[in-house]
Amino acid sequence: SSLNALLAIALAFAPGMARVTRSVALAVRKQDYVNAAIARGESAGFIVGREMLPNVVAPIIVEMTIRVAFAVMLFATLSFLGLGAQPPASEWGLMVSEARRFMHLSPWMILWPSLAIALVAIGFNLLGDGLRDALNPRT
Repeated sequence: SSLNALLAIALAFAPGMARVTRSVALAVRKQDYVNAAIARGESAGFIVGREMLPNVVAPIIVEMTIRVAFAVMLFATLSFLGLGAQPPASEWGLMVSEARRFMHLSPWMILWPSLAIALVAIGFNLLGDGLRDALNPRT
């Protein structure tokens, strides 16, 4: 069931990633260095591989790191609702769901998995922001 949840999340994110990839590729295609390569008579493979790809990959990597943070939270939510990992598995959303019964006796049981979800999401968002700053061709 975890595999099904991961597959569903990946399929849900695919159109958004395709849209981002297409918009970045269209923006790069209009750049002067691509037009110069066309004027030089370079092949389409050369233009895509040497001129466009290095400038398209960075924004896609940044977008993927930010979407991974959302995917972690979404997977934890699905497991919390009982649609992801099942009880023998050890998953943060499932841990939070099972710890709800004992929240009044031992609140730390719900604190640690929730904190882990939050820290992983914040970490991936910070990684995405750092990669965006490091890989930005305009600076």
